[in-house]
Amino acid sequence: MHETTGARRHHPTSAERVGKAIAVGSGLGGLLVLMLLIAAGQRAPLGLLVGWMVGTLFAGIALSAVAGPIWLLLHAAGLRRGRYAALVTGLLGLGLFLGAQGGGSAMFSLAPVDTRSWLFAIAFRFAQAAAVALLAAGIGLAMWRIAYRPTP
Repeated sequence: MHETTGARRHHPTSAERVGKAIAVGSGLGGLLVLMLLIAAGQRAPLGLLVGWMVGTLFAGIALSAVAGPIWLLLHAAGLRRGRYAALVTGLLGLGLFLGAQGGGSAMFSLAPVDTRSWLFAIAFRFAQAAAVALLAAGIGLAMWRIAYRPTP
């Protein structure tokens, strides 16, 4: 099928590789949550450990329940390159991050003390959301590399 899509390589996978990719993606998702906790000012070691464990658990659930079916559709459609994995995971990470922030409406619900600080706060929130999306895309790329090892 890779000849019909114009791909230069065939990207095979197996259930074992997919399982490893989900495990690694869950752990990296937990590290992303840990970084967000540190950025938010959390310093208690037990709180950070629990945050990483809960983040890993929920990242695994999100990867299995949400990203898994989407990746399965992309796989069946022959879209098996790393860019698709990065795009899907980045968009899902962005959606989950914005959903946790109040559906994205929290971006503009800041109390305007003055215009300059309000614009700075909005720019910071957009930058934070973009950073989370880029890190999530990196997680998707790492998962793709584990699940699809290109064969020459």
